[in-house]
Order: sequence, then structure tokens, then C-alpha cells
Amino acid sequence: MPVRAVGGSAAAGPAGLVTPALLERVRERARIEELFNPAELRKAGREFLTRCPWHDDRRPSLTVSPARNRVHCFVCGRGADAIGWLQDRQGLSFQEAVLELAQRCGISPVEGDPAALRRWEQERRQRRELLARRQRQRLQFQQNLERQLVNGGPAAELLRRRGLSSETARQWQLGFADARLVIPLNDPSGQCLGFCGRALGDQLPKYRNSAGDLLFQRNGLVFGLDRAAGAIRREGTALLVEGPLDGIQLHQAGFCHAVACLGTSVSPLQLQLLRRHGLRHLLIGFDGDSAGRSATARLLEQLQPQLLSSELTAAVLQLPEGQDADGLVRSQGAAALEGLIAGAEHWLEWRLARLLEPLDGAEIGRGGASLELLQRIEREGQALLQSLPEGVLRRTAERRLEQGLALRPSGLESQAMAGSMPSAVLGPEALTVALSSVALPPVELPLAALPSVALPLVPATTARQRAERRVVRLFIHASDCRDPLLALPITDPACRAALDWACNLAVAVADDQLPAALLQVAGQLGGSIAALLRQAAAPGDEVLQLLRRNPQAELQALMDWLEPVPRE
Repeated sequence: MPVRAVGGSAAAGPAGLVTPALLERVRERARIEELFNPAELRKAGREFLTRCPWHDDRRPSLTVSPARNRVHCFVCGRGADAIGWLQDRQGLSFQEAVLELAQRCGISPVEGDPAALRRWEQERRQRRELLARRQRQRLQFQQNLERQLVNGGPAAELLRRRGLSSETARQWQLGFADARLVIPLNDPSGQCLGFCGRALGDQLPKYRNSAGDLLFQRNGLVFGLDRAAGAIRREGTALLVEGPLDGIQLHQAGFCHAVACLGTSVSPLQLQLLRRHGLRHLLIGFDGDSAGRSATARLLEQLQPQLLSSELTAAVLQLPEGQDADGLVRSQGAAALEGLIAGAEHWLEWRLARLLEPLDGAEIGRGGASLELLQRIEREGQALLQSLPEGVLRRTAERRLEQGLALRPSGLESQAMAGSMPSAVLGPEALTVALSSVALPPVELPLAALPSVALPLVPATTARQRAERRVVRLFIHASDCRDPLLALPITDPACRAALDWACNLAVAVADDQLPAALLQVAGQLGGSIAALLRQAAAPGDEVLQLLRRNPQAELQALMDWLEPVPRE
């Protein structure tokens, strides 16, 4: 848990208190085996064995060595001393972990300064008293709710309406007080730092948190992290939602990596806490309303430096209008949310789609998008482009903006323009020319086997459309997955056409040449098929790394979402 500065001085914060002398004393006196519950340890000679938290450990493989005062796993290769173990398990910074161990060992970090020592001891005493009070309050609130779970009452009725079982309420130590359902707010180690009260009726505010004090600061706590930390470390992924009841509902449905930020704003401290617990990929599942979308946009802007430096990746769940993750699970089941997770939109695609959203379905100068609207979107788009470094992300964004802002005439005008553009379908001769331009062997393809539709570029607006585009992408970059992918039902004509192109070219070129061949052919095509092929063939280094690392996981997600076609 965070340690505040002594005497309120920024210079006397954790970093200022951790001197070389203090660090040496802590390393001498802190014993690694004392950081474990004795029931978790199994004696093995002079050492102990326990389950490793860093990988899926079916049989204990983590060695706890009192002689070396370290832990080490001989399966995954990770290890740590007492300070590193405390950092990892409780999400502490190095300085915070040193001070926590100093407190446990009875070592004062301010020896030689009597006034500072008195302030530090006073604050430490206040913290202990507050923690003890919080534990007593949590127990009392739990007992209040338990009586309602047995005998009935408004809090128990609220849980029933929300689809939360009595067992879930007990597991999360929910309580009742002052006409509110009480939700304990725990630190990563499970200690109660404060409470969130949820109104049972129409009382305002709907949610009310404990006042900030020495223990509790809302912007420094991630709800549910004490329970989600293990899953986040294993998978590197966290599903971020708005409210604590949303997070509890998702855990009950099996989404053990779900956490909540207690509102629609996320602080740098909360992000730092998640990163300390192994976060590498953030799934943003804020509510499907204007407030949720605005909060998502703010969060992505805040995260952009980390996203561009590859420290973190992020995707956005496309929740239906007015729906939240909790309500979706209750109304449609866990499979519906799994589908949204499988079809989560890359953070840049989400920002571009939101920027171009006012143009959807509009025709320039015919009661649709005005020139003023186009200019505004162009200005905002240029600002976004300038924030992106040179590379595939910027080139992708430039193409997307050009396509979105392009004038789209209709009727006879578009038919006239179509005559001056390459056909959306190349015959065998044109295909041979396209392939020969990249020094690939030509191939004869039956014209009847190729798509024969020319479509305007339409952004993917549904989870199914996004999943079908991912089918094309996986087909191109994972040859081992092609047979089951071809069994999936593809309903979007552009995706069907793009997949036909990829399938036919796959028999003519080597696997590692297929993306380049499709990019060359896309240069001969028009409309959404060409754009879709470009995006699928060159999705960016981050996406390619993920696909190459675990293509079977992507295949399974797509099969679960799209349902394979039954075979005779």
C-alpha cells in the first residue's frame, strides 16, 4: 500500500527515506520464508516448495530458499528476493516495498532525526489504527447483510435483481449500512482501505465512497485487483470496467481478469498499479453511452505514449448503446461478452472510427456531411496524425482518413467513375500481371471462383464484421489455421471476397510471400476489398507478433464467435 511522506514533505517521501544503510539492514533482517503462509509451504530438505504464481503451476515448482533468502522457479526461470517478492505480490514500488519490510522488521527509516522519527511512528500508529477500524467495520457490515441474505431485505433484493448470488456476496465480503449496499475497497493484498456505498433505491448520489484519508485515496486504488492480480500476471491482460458491481458480476461469470476504476476516470497511479501487476494488454469495457465513450477517448489519449512505445497494447469493447458489461452478461450471458472481447477494436482503429463517425451514411452536399464538418474532421485527423510517429500506424491512419473523407458520389456519377477505375475483380490475365510484378510465379485461376462485386468502403460497425475481418487476417498470416477458417460462415460480402482472393493466391505462392502478393493485388482493386486486403496483409508489427506467438488462441476465439459451419 502507498506510504505517505513523513511530515508532508515531498523530499521526505519513500524515495528519500530509503537510504543505502536502511536498504542493507532490511536485506539482512527480512526473511523470505516469513512472507508466505506456512500452510502454503512444503518442506524439501533445507528449502521449501510452493506453487509458482508466474505460470500455470500444476505441481509446486517454486523453491523458497532460507539459505539464499530468495525464491526461484526452475520451470519458468523467474525469481526474487524479499523486496522483489513483496513488490510483485502487492504491486508496490521498490521504495514502498523496502519501507514495508522495514516496518515488519521493526527497523526505523529515520534514525538520527528524533522529530522525523516521532512523526513517522505517529503516522505508522495511525495507519494501524485505521486498518483495524476498517476490518471491524467490514465485519459489522457483513453481519448486517448476512441477516438480510437469510431473512430477506432491500440489500438482498438488490443483489437478486443484479444477478449476484449469496455466495458471491460472501466471497466479496459485501455488507449493508445506512440504506446502502456496502462494497469493501481493498488494496492488492486484500486489506480493506475504505468502502463504496451503493444506493438501494433512487437516493443520490448513486455511489458514495469513503472520504480520503491516510489509508484511502480513490485515485490510488483499483477495485478487484486483489482478486484479479493472479490472472493479470498469467495472461498479461486486464478488463477494465467502470463500477465495482460490474467487476463483481464479471468475476462471477468467469472473467477473472476484470477490475474497476471506480468511475469514468483513470489516474496515472491506477495505471501504474496495474502495470506493476503484469499488465501488458488493456481491454477497455466502459459503458456504451456518451460518457463511457468520452472516458475511453480520454484514457486512450493518456495512454498513447505507452501505446506507441510498445510498453502496452489496448483494445476497446464495442458495447451496445446504453449497455454496460454487467448488463450484457445478465441479459445475454457470458458468451456475449466473450464475443465482444474477441472482436475488441485496436485502440487506433477505435479513435479513427469515432472521428469519422459523423460521416457514416452521409453523401456530400446532399443533406449529409457539410464541408464545414469535413474540415473539422480533417483538422482533428491531422492533429491525430501528427501525434503518431512515422511507421505503419501513421500510414494506416492516413489511408483510413483519406478513405473516410473521400467524396462519395452516387448513381450515374459513381457508375461513370467505375469505368475509369480498375475492376474490383481481376481475371486470370490481370492476376498474372499483378503477381509477376513482385517476381512471384503466375497462376491460372477460374474466373467463376473469384468475387464479382464492387463495394464502397464501409467501416466495420458490428462485432461480427470485425471478427470476420480478423478471419481474413489470420488466414493470411497463419497457414496452419487455414482449413478451419474456411469452414467459418462469412456474411460480409467484402470479407468473403477478400478471403476468396487470399485462398486462391495461397495455392500459387509461398506462405511468406502471400502478404506481399495480396498487397500488390490490392493495388489493382477498388473499394472495400482492396482496403480490407491491405489492412489484413499489413496489420502492424504489434498485431503480427501476437498472431505469430499464439495463432491458435485467435483461431479458437474466432471459432467460438462465428460458429463453424456444420459438416456433412
